[in-house]
Amino acid sequence: MKYNRFLTIVMAAAMALGLSSCGEDYLDTVPSNAVSETSINTSLENLYITLNGIHKEMVSQETGYQCLGGEPGFMFCRDIEADDITWITNTWCKAAYLGWTCNTNETSGYNSSYWRIYYQWILNANKIIAGVEEAPKTDEALYNQVKGEALCIRAWAHFNLVQLYAKRYAAGGSNTQDGIPYRLTAATTEQARNSVEDVYQLINTDLDEACKLLVGINPGYHHYSEMVAWGLKARVALAKQDYANAATYAAKSIALAEANGGKLMEGNQLQCGFADICSDTKEAMYAARTPDDKTVYFYSFYAYMSWNFSATAIRQGVKCINADTYDTMSETDLRRAWFDPTGEAEVPAKTYVKQPYQNRKFRARSTANAVGDVAFMRLAEMYLTQAEALARAGKNDEAQSVFTKFQITRDPSYVSKGNTGAALAEEIMNSRRVELWGEGFRFYDLKRLNQPIKRGRNFVQTFCSFLEKGVNEPGWVWEIPKSETDYNKLCTKNY
Repeated sequence: MKYNRFLTIVMAAAMALGLSSCGEDYLDTVPSNAVSETSINTSLENLYITLNGIHKEMVSQETGYQCLGGEPGFMFCRDIEADDITWITNTWCKAAYLGWTCNTNETSGYNSSYWRIYYQWILNANKIIAGVEEAPKTDEALYNQVKGEALCIRAWAHFNLVQLYAKRYAAGGSNTQDGIPYRLTAATTEQARNSVEDVYQLINTDLDEACKLLVGINPGYHHYSEMVAWGLKARVALAKQDYANAATYAAKSIALAEANGGKLMEGNQLQCGFADICSDTKEAMYAARTPDDKTVYFYSFYAYMSWNFSATAIRQGVKCINADTYDTMSETDLRRAWFDPTGEAEVPAKTYVKQPYQNRKFRARSTANAVGDVAFMRLAEMYLTQAEALARAGKNDEAQSVFTKFQITRDPSYVSKGNTGAALAEEIMNSRRVELWGEGFRFYDLKRLNQPIKRGRNFVQTFCSFLEKGVNEPGWVWEIPKSETDYNKLCTKNY
């Protein structure tokens, strides 16, 4: 089986304009709206502009599907696939994700958009990786940053693809099952699938090199940094059920983040609505920020996952948490305010469909403009990853210590329940489900743990299509788009 479809994004200097600079004035040195590869490879500064373009593309309108506005859209749609998000009435995402019709449909655009966009970012990361070797090495630190970040992008995109389009990694197994093609160059010739084992090895090879290159580099939340590279290593180790390393890598990421001023949210910060998480808190480690004048309109995360923006998808279907997940929180957990169990809390002036357990976690900056920060990695995730990994590795005291340090920021009255082993891991996972609700982790978590979907008492089967999904049922492994597997079509395309 061969694959050949890779689309090239325009490497535009204009893409960088919506991103904050790190203080360097070279961001404005190429006024053109498009930069040729020849021009890009003439300097590290131009390659940095191109790298900015990929970061900007994380929030984009390229898929043609409003609910898939770049990685933020991919995040919440992955979560909709699982068991912690529901709503009623509005049909956006209903069949494709809540009902799993895209997973097994090789011709669905709701499926192929993930494949196309992730490989698009891989292609352009590969062009940057090749370009840094051609450009004059005038600044070693800039060389290290550009190459290190591009390696992170390549590894992260392949990591998402292998989790969607292949069977899970099983610790202790051979993992020779088909994975996805791992692209190490910008060539667009056909390439067979690597095994799942090979894909994970290549992901870690890229991240290992990135961690070395990014030592001491902390360009701010809008770029990959050393702490984010270690955070990615922790995610990958967790997916492999390599709990000892997952705990080690997460601890390294936390230490770097906190040394650079990172801090868990607490108190009133938890009610920030996330749209200004990068300016109102110090918890975001890597994030996209859409300024008020750079809106992506109805492609925005907040056009679907906020509770206050005046979009049909929200007025008719404010997203709700699984009632059973909500019930895992204690009465003193501050995150209870992220949801309205009655559905009767104040809403904007226009008519909204009321439903119990509605989201109040995400709030757009205004009812008329769906802009806001979207955190792709937060300090909270790293704490929960370290705690879970320690618990599953049998290090109960260490796990409880890490979890308590995190949990008291969410529940100031929290005291250890004395859980150990599986019970402690479940307690941590319950907090993880609440904390990362809507941020793209639940489908991946269920798949890595080989656990079934069990939707709660506030899910309506006639609307969401199913309430339970066994681990061996079709759909956990997404069908690779037909446009990629149809050899005759591939031979006639030129991308």
